[in-house]
Amino acid sequence: IPLLLATIPTIATGQTTARPVLNDARFEQVALTVTDIDAARFFYRDRLGLRLMFEANNMLFFDVGGTRLMIARDEARQRPDRPGGILYFHVDDFAGALVRLQGTRASLVGAVETVQTTGSGSLRLQQFEDGDGNMLAIMGFVPR
Repeated sequence: IPLLLATIPTIATGQTTARPVLNDARFEQVALTVTDIDAARFFYRDRLGLRLMFEANNMLFFDVGGTRLMIARDEARQRPDRPGGILYFHVDDFAGALVRLQGTRASLVGAVETVQTTGSGSLRLQQFEDGDGNMLAIMGFVPR
């Protein structure tokens, strides 16, 4: 599996080097879209037995061995030309990963989003697409 690489100029020499973007990342969240959120709740919680963590804005969040599974009602993603899932990668250094991601051939989708803000900082994400239009995102906590 090829690594997603970013070309970064080195300060001392001015030459460029390739640095992996996600080599230290782990899955933060996996997202699937559905047309009926009530039916999804019943299936994933009651039939599969996944632990429902919380619900918000037509989204269900389940814990699957420490990784969040988000099930969201999203009509826009039900079109045949849109993928139905998103892979979210946790990165420890969001700003650095974003700079490296911008140096790749990945197509960024929208602007950086703030998902949650607390007294100690905020959880940020940046969505992007691979060459086939599959949705991915980097997520990381940015301290104040």
